[in-house]
Amino acid sequence: MSFRSRQHDVSFVVVAKSLSWLGDLVAEVALVLRLQTHGAGAGAVAALLIANALPIVLLSGVVGRLVDRVDNQRLLLASSLAQAVVCGVLANVTATPALLALVAVLGAGQAVNAACWQTMLATIAEGDALTRAIGHTQAGRTVAGIVAPALGGLLVGLYGARIPLLLDAAAYVLVTGIALLISTRRVLVRAHDGVRPRGGVAIVRADGVLRPLFILIGLFVLLGSMVNVVEVFLVRETLHASTTWYGIVGAVLSAGALAGALYGGRIRGQAALAKGFVASCLNLALTLVAIGLSSSVLWMLPSVVLLGFTNGIMNVTLASLAMSRTSAAERGRVSALLSGLASGTQILAFAAGGALASVFDPRTLFVAAGLLGVCVPLALGPGLLRSARTATTASVEASADLPTAA
Repeated sequence: MSFRSRQHDVSFVVVAKSLSWLGDLVAEVALVLRLQTHGAGAGAVAALLIANALPIVLLSGVVGRLVDRVDNQRLLLASSLAQAVVCGVLANVTATPALLALVAVLGAGQAVNAACWQTMLATIAEGDALTRAIGHTQAGRTVAGIVAPALGGLLVGLYGARIPLLLDAAAYVLVTGIALLISTRRVLVRAHDGVRPRGGVAIVRADGVLRPLFILIGLFVLLGSMVNVVEVFLVRETLHASTTWYGIVGAVLSAGALAGALYGGRIRGQAALAKGFVASCLNLALTLVAIGLSSSVLWMLPSVVLLGFTNGIMNVTLASLAMSRTSAAERGRVSALLSGLASGTQILAFAAGGALASVFDPRTLFVAAGLLGVCVPLALGPGLLRSARTATTASVEASADLPTAA
C-alpha cells in the first residue's frame, strides 16, 4: 500500500472518530437537559451516564474477541448503522426506563466502534507513525469536546432534544460512509484448532510493559477522576466564581488537552512513551494539588492549562504503548480491555467522589486526590520504565500482519 493511501486512511479515521465523538457528546447534552426539563433529579442523570458506560465495562471481553475474529470494516458498518437507528428512536422517546435501555445499547455500539477504530489505526500506521496518528485522533476528539457542549445547548434551546439526537444519528451515517472509504484491511489470524485464544487480561498479564501500565492507569483514574464530581463546587462555591468563569475553566482545560495531544504525537520510541506517560501522571497529580490550593479562579487557570496539557500527553502515550506492545492478532482484546478498565474505574471514582463530597470540602478532595495520585506513578512508574527500556519489539514486529490494499 502506498504512503499516500495510508495517509488518507489515517485522515479518514481521525475524521470518523471526531464526528462520532461530537455526535455522542451533543446527544449526551440533549439527554441530560431532557431529563432535567421533565423534572428528573441528579440520580436520573447519574443513571444515564452509568447506563452508557456500563456496557463498555461488562462487554469488554466479548467485544475484544469479536473485534479480533470478525472483519473490522464490517463491524464498523454494522455498529454505526445500528447506532444511527438507536439515535433516531431516542429522538422520539421520553420515558426514562426506555431512554436508559437505548443509551445502554448505544454504549455497547460505542465499545465496538472504539475497539475497531483503534485496531484499524494500528494496522494503518506503525511505530512512530502510529503515535503521531493517535495524537491526531486525540486532538480531533478534544476539538469535538470543545464544540459539542455549546452546540448541544444551542440546539436544545432552539429546537428541543429531538434535533441534537437526530444530529447524532446523521453523524453515525457519515461515519458509516467514511468506513467504506478506508482501503486498509486488517488481516485476521485464525486460532489453531483446539487452541483457545488468550483473553485480554492474560495478554496484559504476560507482558512486562502492559502489566504495570494497566495497573497504573486503573489506579490513577480511580483517584484522579473523583474530583470531577466536585469541580463545579470548587469553582462556583469555594472560589465564588461566576458561571462565565466556570465555562472559561472548561475551555482552558480543553485547549491545554489539545496542545498536549499534538505534543504527545511527536514522542518517539517505547522508552520515551513510557517516560512521557509516567511524567504526565505525576504532573497531573501535582496540578490537582495546585488547583485545590488556588486562592482564586484566576490563579487556578495556569494549573488548569497544565492539567489539560498533561492529560493530552497521557492519553496519547497510553494508547500508543498499549497498541505497540500488542501483536496484531490481539489488539482488539487489549483495546477493549483498556476501554473497559477506564470506564469501570471512572464509574467507581464518580461514586466515591459523590460519597466523599458529603464529608469533605472540594479543596480537601482535590488536594487528597492529587497527593494519593502522586503515589501511584512513584510506586509503579520505575518498574514500567525499566520494562520499557529493556523490552524489544522484535517479537511483535515479526508477528505483525501487513495491511493489504483492498
